Amino acid sequence: MKIKNLFSCITALAVVATCSFAITSTVSAQTDNLVPNGGFEDTNIKKLKSYGQMEEFSMDWFAGSSVAADVYGEGAKGDKVGIPSNKYGKEEAAGGLCYAGFRAYSKDPKLSRSYLEVQLPQMLERDVMYCVSFDISLADLSRFAVNDIGVVISDRKIEQPNDGDMVLPCDVKQKTNKVFQLTEGWDKFCGTFVGSGQEEYLLIGCFGGRNDMDVEKIKRPLGLTGPQMNHAYYYIDNVSVVAIDAKSQCKCSKADERDMDLVYGSSSVQIDDKSDADKIKSSVIYYAFLKRTPSGAGKTTANNVLAILQANPGMSINIVGHSDDDERSEGNINARYAKIGKNRADQIRRLLQDAGISPSRITVSDMSNMDPASTRDSEISRAQNRRVTFELN
Repeated sequence: MKIKNLFSCITALAVVATCSFAITSTVSAQTDNLVPNGGFEDTNIKKLKSYGQMEEFSMDWFAGSSVAADVYGEGAKGDKVGIPSNKYGKEEAAGGLCYAGFRAYSKDPKLSRSYLEVQLPQMLERDVMYCVSFDISLADLSRFAVNDIGVVISDRKIEQPNDGDMVLPCDVKQKTNKVFQLTEGWDKFCGTFVGSGQEEYLLIGCFGGRNDMDVEKIKRPLGLTGPQMNHAYYYIDNVSVVAIDAKSQCKCSKADERDMDLVYGSSSVQIDDKSDADKIKSSVIYYAFLKRTPSGAGKTTANNVLAILQANPGMSINIVGHSDDDERSEGNINARYAKIGKNRADQIRRLLQDAGISPSRITVSDMSNMDPASTRDSEISRAQNRRVTFELN
């Protein structure tokens, strides 16, 4: 998205050094990740001793507002920002020796939300799909956990010279917009974004309005000492932006994947006073994602079409298969799904022929994703597009 009327401010030059370590991070080795220092490993740990020192001792990243950004490191000079133990909790790095942190919510007037920002080394490409992801963990001593955590991707630097909440529409948000409340270990945030050819800044934080977001109270983990703080504070690691060909290549976890079994509506409801021809033309069979076998309701619709054809021996039809945009993308990387619309129509054709309808009365065509029933960007709309329709020949 484009951020207009941005405030200007002077950002201190970062004095940075490289954090070297003998082990190899599983994600920092990704050569296709567009985020510089995505694992925060380029940090001068030996000089790191307190909050708000990201811009001073860590490469590439900076604060999006006047609230300074935090970075943590194993062996840091100060115990406030150490790994695994620090003043906000205890957590090993998801990879390497470092991670960052931001405050997503606070009921303490002295603790404001914070935002992490980075400039990509190149603009995102036009009409290319990207998987945007990072590891996230709620700090143990947080009294709260929240949703509305997301990513804003901009064509220009986002600079807010005050400590107010940034209430903005996210360009990338977890599919379910869940409350991230995992404290022991790391959860995964991910989503997709299609570039316009202009974006080059990435901002991470919580962008929900205080009266609209979900806020959940969290019990302090057993065995952990220290008072809970009146905020929701998160560690993040392994920030990644990677070009992909299909949404299936951007999976967070099984629980957060798209609703693979969602089938739109039910069998076509026909009005009795319609003509048989109109009933055929208004019949629709809907499908689950990447499925070519109709559901029970879809089979009922197919049987209704069969009954009409049996009652009208002079009638012939064209069965038209359709897919949604995501299925088309899947077909581009997996030949099994390359003609999912036609496969759906072919299966209905075989069902009718097996019931005695002459092959000469049936033709099949494939519209793929070229004739959508809905163009809205939602799961329900995509489910409307996964269908078989009927025409009279």
